[in-house]
Amino acid sequence: MRPVIVGVGEISNKDPERIAHPVDLMEDAVRRALSDAGTGPSLLAHVAAVFSTPMSVFTDDDGGAMVAERLGVLAGRRERSSYSGAGPQRLLAAAGRAIAAGQIEAAIIVGGVAEASVRAARLGGLDAVAPPTAMWSQGSNAASVPKMTSTAAARYRDQPPSAEGGAGVRAPVTIFALIESAIAAAQGHDPATHRNALGQLLAPFTEVAASRPDLSWSPSARSPLEISTPSTTNRLVSEPYTKLMCSFPTVDLAAAIIVTSERLAARLGIARERQVHVWDITAASEAGPPSLRADLHRSAALSAAVSRTMTSLGLHPDDLSRFDLYSCFPAAVQLALDAFGVEPTDPRPFTLTGGLPFLGGPGASYSLHGMAAMVHQARNDPGSVGAVVGVGGSCHDFAVGVYSTGEPPRPAAFAELDDVRADLVRSAVPVIAAASGSAVVEAMTVVHERETGPVEAPLIARLPDGSRIGGRAAHPDLPVALSGTSLVGREVRLQMVDGQCLFEPA
Repeated sequence: MRPVIVGVGEISNKDPERIAHPVDLMEDAVRRALSDAGTGPSLLAHVAAVFSTPMSVFTDDDGGAMVAERLGVLAGRRERSSYSGAGPQRLLAAAGRAIAAGQIEAAIIVGGVAEASVRAARLGGLDAVAPPTAMWSQGSNAASVPKMTSTAAARYRDQPPSAEGGAGVRAPVTIFALIESAIAAAQGHDPATHRNALGQLLAPFTEVAASRPDLSWSPSARSPLEISTPSTTNRLVSEPYTKLMCSFPTVDLAAAIIVTSERLAARLGIARERQVHVWDITAASEAGPPSLRADLHRSAALSAAVSRTMTSLGLHPDDLSRFDLYSCFPAAVQLALDAFGVEPTDPRPFTLTGGLPFLGGPGASYSLHGMAAMVHQARNDPGSVGAVVGVGGSCHDFAVGVYSTGEPPRPAAFAELDDVRADLVRSAVPVIAAASGSAVVEAMTVVHERETGPVEAPLIARLPDGSRIGGRAAHPDLPVALSGTSLVGREVRLQMVDGQCLFEPA
């Protein structure tokens, strides 16, 4: 039995008076998906699985199970993805496998966050209806910052040693900014040229967001220059990224997808033109953070996932009509374009939602919105084919899905490329924690604080023996001096001080 998507729903709570729990929004999204399917609540009687993305890395609450209880779906399978932008498509793949095997007839995939509600409650002196779910909605009071769940903490703790860690890098924006510097160097761009190119890349995203004002948290079309130019309202975060280039996480957003067997869809009278086939979903992971991979400016795992999907379907990238590419930061978009062999100037849409900076970045559930938007576009353009890319972790976890109302050329395989990850683990670049002497910079950024400007200048450097190391600025004035420049390709001098690797330009 082939799986088909029959209903999708999205909700954006921008009512400042409504303090919502994530499960409130997730329930709303499921009910919208039921309405979209045209079956009403009768479809619920056939749902035997509810899959969900985590509401946060700071809670073990199972939002999917809570939604199922509210909807009266009291029995069946419950499963949560890891906290990854690749998670939604992995969940859809799990549902697809179960349907194809005849184990279930219908499943719900749902996810959402209510960070705007948590923030509104905090600022209004109210008790939030959800437990603290993220640092960015809790303010700067250290006492109020929640702790990761034991599962999430273990996952981060078990990561292999990385040059990013040695450079003191933890924030996702800084990890992606390091990749961005390597992309800029590979393209032959100086920092100013590259930041302008990123404005050009993201300006169409803002136009899509502006066309969806009911859902988008920043529904305004912006010029490339407005996106790329630092200002009092568009501060630098981690160079070259301005605020408008970064995922906006303080949102109330939820989405849901209902997938059934073709047989059940026919029994329920769902029109064939409303059914969207999941042609394929392929997931793959790198060995770990970017410093372990051969080339910092591309992803072998993502390229393998794209290649395997396109080859098995007999497709060429030119056959795709549209994309929804994960866009937490511009590097994610460019890694996907590189994997598909598509130029940044290609006229096809790279987002159907507006992207994480402009629709909003709802934790681990963003790709559900991309998938929902893909379903609408596929229905409006029958027979066309589109691809969704999800990115998670330290830019090391990927999922690629292909969707169409057209008949799939073969049964979906829903593959996890474990062999690719095993190969990448074996070939990972060695990372060391201590070194002195000369090294060549492969990636760098300058980190800005909101009020004080440049405060850190982490880098990843290659040593003469081929290993990598992470370095920090040797003195506090160096980040200011390096702002607006790039050391990529240049030599630096390393020294160990109090267990930390410090650098100065050679």
